[in-house]
Amino acid sequence: MPVYRVCAVLIMISVLAVLPWHGRARADNGSQAGQWELENDFRVSDTAPELTWNMEATFENYVNTREELDFEEAYKKQEVSTRFDIRYGTGNRYARSITDIYFSPSFFSNDIGEDYPYSGESRTYRNLRISGESGEVIFRELYYNWMPGNYRLRIGNQVYPWGTADGFNPTAYLNPLDLRELVLTPEDELRLGVPSVSGTLFFSEVTLELVFVPAHIAGALPATGHFWAVKKVEDQYPVYFDPPEQKDLDSENFGYAARMSSTWQGLDFSMSAYHGPDNQHLLVPEQTVLIPNQPVGIRVRPRSYVVDYAGADLSKSFGGFVFNAEAAYAPNKTGIIEQDTDRPQTLNFPYKTEETDYLAYCLGLNYYIPLYRLLPGHAGDSLLTVEWYQAKYFDDKIESPHLTDFLSCQYRDSFFDRTVKLRLTTIFETRRGGVIFWPRAGYDFKNGLEIELGYVGINGSGSGDYDDETLFYYYRHNDLVMVNFKYAFF
Repeated sequence: MPVYRVCAVLIMISVLAVLPWHGRARADNGSQAGQWELENDFRVSDTAPELTWNMEATFENYVNTREELDFEEAYKKQEVSTRFDIRYGTGNRYARSITDIYFSPSFFSNDIGEDYPYSGESRTYRNLRISGESGEVIFRELYYNWMPGNYRLRIGNQVYPWGTADGFNPTAYLNPLDLRELVLTPEDELRLGVPSVSGTLFFSEVTLELVFVPAHIAGALPATGHFWAVKKVEDQYPVYFDPPEQKDLDSENFGYAARMSSTWQGLDFSMSAYHGPDNQHLLVPEQTVLIPNQPVGIRVRPRSYVVDYAGADLSKSFGGFVFNAEAAYAPNKTGIIEQDTDRPQTLNFPYKTEETDYLAYCLGLNYYIPLYRLLPGHAGDSLLTVEWYQAKYFDDKIESPHLTDFLSCQYRDSFFDRTVKLRLTTIFETRRGGVIFWPRAGYDFKNGLEIELGYVGINGSGSGDYDDETLFYYYRHNDLVMVNFKYAFF
């Protein structure tokens, strides 16, 4: 059965199963919404396990704004998704699952979303991500938690949101990223879970976390022909992408990480280290591709290499301001040796790679704006976030990272008892000149239903020269209008 049909069946079964409980919980004001207490029906002891859960359903629609496209061509994404957050057990011992289900229903036409596949092939990954062209199931977190005292043990699929930055986190070494939609992926869906064992020790002033990852998990990148895949370089050479590399199950590819965190005089800080496969794929040009009646193309293989990281982060509040900083250093991060693309006849494939020193850092500021002083009666949350991110290889003969020199600004606010929600996100690529402009406006009906309208405008400079093209130049035709609906059952 195709993956999208499996996803659709799972969502329908889940909704049918949820609705009776949903109605009962809304009618019973004395019970906790979304919680089934086994003690009430099957009382065994005072420490009987409990089942708690919640569910969100989302319907997303993205339409490209290019005037020359007809409706079906412009309608890029039509997606129904659900998230289940389920926990069963006691306070110290429990199992938890956070599962996301996605599929493209094609309500209006089967041609909608043809260049918006989840994957180029049907496949089940090591972290239980089941993906196909028209649907996907992700067991983002699926673990058992045991906390008998001042230590905690977890085993299973886990997400480790290390770091203090709101956007790019240099010290979030463990989880691969889902970059299939560039920056449009929600923050809580950006990281893919990794099968791992983690132990956390809680001391009076220090917390120590140790992590072991026995299996490498590849990140998610747009497949060849995807709406968010780079189509051509220098405006003439087609690009063909291999699936991201997943390293063998071997002790050489095990991942190990440790993090120590503490607070001192209002300063939150941590230090961390990691050894294992890099969660950032290196896009290595492998060879030229010859297709009849087509220009010479380039095959790119997203590869993963073992790396060592050491990093630190800190956060400090001053009145309405919160300052944060985060950095990670690697003495052996692999990069691509640069070649002269102005002379294509001299290019050698595959591109050679070499290990070198590498540094990535992020500086951020959060400001909680006292807007109520200007607008009497304003009871919303006004937050301005500004961040600077840069990554750099120390060796000049290595190509610069694709993701670097970003200045991001985000403003969030809500009005009228938090029913009207506004958000404006702007990302500047300062190295070569590029910008993403992303305003959104939403309305919360206070009954579980939310509607959001948005627009994504992307602009980047380029002159047909690979060395001068900004990253956003490749997406200059990907402006979108977004209409999204979300319903939270609990």
